[in-house]
Amino acid sequence: MNSKIALVALTLAGVAALAPTATLAESDDVARIVTQVQKPSECISRVAIRTIDGEEKFVSPQGFDLEPGRHTLSGTVALDTTFCKTPRHNSFRNVPPLEADFEAGKTYYIGFDHSSTKREDWAYVIWKVE
Repeated sequence: MNSKIALVALTLAGVAALAPTATLAESDDVARIVTQVQKPSECISRVAIRTIDGEEKFVSPQGFDLEPGRHTLSGTVALDTTFCKTPRHNSFRNVPPLEADFEAGKTYYIGFDHSSTKREDWAYVIWKVE
């Protein structure tokens, strides 16, 4: 029985180690990043951030908290082509990452704009809520 408790404790400790340091906590010390935003009528699709400052990170696909300062973010995109049709051959794997300054206590929404018919114009977009 004690070995089962120890195994559960080790498993929970392992999961906690994988989690980001702060996940959508109400705090004025960090910037809140919301990534599950989509505006299909404006050709903005949701993103899942996978890389922060060049390092692979495990963060919630809905959003996460980030230390204030300048950061570079990139990830995967789920294109919503309901209103904005895109050619099948268009790939967005070479889209430059998003580089921005993030302020503590602010909420930032990040999406992916694919409104252009030219793939080279596709980009991450960000807007801030005070």
